[in-house]
Amino acid sequence: MAKTYPFTLQELPYPYDALAPVVGEETLHFHHDKHMKAYVDNLNKAIAPYPELHDVTLNGLLAHLNQLPHTIQTAVRNNGGGVYNHELYFSTIGAQNAGTKPDAALQSAIERDFG
Repeated sequence: MAKTYPFTLQELPYPYDALAPVVGEETLHFHHDKHMKAYVDNLNKAIAPYPELHDVTLNGLLAHLNQLPHTIQTAVRNNGGGVYNHELYFSTIGAQNAGTKPDAALQSAIERDFG
């Protein structure tokens, strides 16, 4: 994703079938190609009329939401938050993390509480 406006849809960091059968290819297409793209497009639409915001990063927009024009705060919160959440989701769940294990304390708590 571009660091500032215009924000762009980031590439999925792995093939759409990389998480099957846990997360199916159709689900990844839906969340990436539809949900995340809509969030990116709507965030850009909200920011477009405000050139003074074009050099602000996504984190900066979200961190200073109450300083944005009132008329776009909801759109930036909802769509910027959607972009942020999907970027986090796609970067932390994936084939690149397959086989990783939690640290010993977390692993112990998981086993204790969930078997």
